Amino acid sequence: MKKLHFILVLLLLAFVSPTFAQKTKGKSKKQLQSEINSLQKEISTANQLLKKTKKDKEMTLNEVNLLDKKIKQREKLITSYNEQIAVLDEEIKSGQSNIKSLNSDLSKLQKEYAKMIVFANKNRSHYDRLGFIFASKDFNQAFRRLRYIREFSEARKAKMNQIAAIERQISSEVEAHQQARMQQDSLLKDEKSQQNALQKEKKELNGQVAKLKKKEGSIQQDIKNKQQQAKKLQKAIDDIIAEEIRKANAEAERKRKEEAKKNASKGKTTTTAPKEKGMALTPAEKTLSTNFVNNKGKLPWPVERGVISSSYGKHTSMVSDKVTVTNNGIDIATTENAQARAVFDGEVTSVTKLMGSNTVVIIRHGEYFTVYSNLENVTVKRGDKVKTKQNLGTVHTNKTENKTELHFELLKEQSRQNPANWLSK
Repeated sequence: MKKLHFILVLLLLAFVSPTFAQKTKGKSKKQLQSEINSLQKEISTANQLLKKTKKDKEMTLNEVNLLDKKIKQREKLITSYNEQIAVLDEEIKSGQSNIKSLNSDLSKLQKEYAKMIVFANKNRSHYDRLGFIFASKDFNQAFRRLRYIREFSEARKAKMNQIAAIERQISSEVEAHQQARMQQDSLLKDEKSQQNALQKEKKELNGQVAKLKKKEGSIQQDIKNKQQQAKKLQKAIDDIIAEEIRKANAEAERKRKEEAKKNASKGKTTTTAPKEKGMALTPAEKTLSTNFVNNKGKLPWPVERGVISSSYGKHTSMVSDKVTVTNNGIDIATTENAQARAVFDGEVTSVTKLMGSNTVVIIRHGEYFTVYSNLENVTVKRGDKVKTKQNLGTVHTNKTENKTELHFELLKEQSRQNPANWLSK
């Protein structure tokens, strides 16, 4: 009796099956795949734009910038491939370890089950089981023996189910291992292809830059002219936003005085709230500003498809290191007839034509402003309420350079931000 009880306790304690968790450091496969898809899309767009803009054998500065951007995107793509290959390598190693551990567990379970079978064979006949029960001294002992026999039968079934579950888990791990191997092999092949394309593009870029350096004088002058236009645009934007800030603060002051006058007529004392720094905002405008900030890194692009051809900040030209280019926003190369679109809900605060910048649209989002420059056929006017992704007008195409490029800026009041940090990746 005691022996049977001891065996049953041991068997029932062996039911806990191991669980496995797989963790990877850094970016997940899903994040890396999303990056790869995004970069492939940008490279495809850059290829399309280069094919469209290339009119003769000699590249223009615009095409060189596009090619340079494509090279940088391809380098990022290769990095993403390598990161995903490393993640898969960890998965493969972890999978191998899991399979080894599962096989070890399976072996133990099979040995335990074999012991159960031996025990069951010794007590397999119906007559023996009945004899074991009827040999009891009293009813209580008979009941306990019947219960032990049932528990033993259930333990056998549970052990069989546990073995089957482990076998299914091993099969799943083996399949996942094989898929990871196949995916890794495919990525290695793609990565090698991208490396070959990168070397070819770098060679082409170096050759074209060397040719353009022969025209360094005219290119320097062209860059200086564009920088002068950029300064005019900057001043126009600053003046428009400064006026918006002045009007907002004046309106807030008017309302404050009006409230103070009403309170005085009723004999009430007006509590003067501390004056806010910067631009005065209504409650609705404060909410809009908060929502705008909460969407940092998730704002849609101001064009449906495009490539950043010139990034934010100061940088020297690849062709002429004697001239430093300052970009107050980003330039986005896009396809002909592309529509510029609002990146967030807001109100059109200005629609202005500027020499060298065509039509400029400025949208206010509370204390934030977005600027869309180099437009034509604009479809909005000052005072219009616009929604996210609403079309504003067509991006102008320079027929001489065969270039369609939107200049986009983002400011918090008069403080310029890097738009790339705000747009979705």
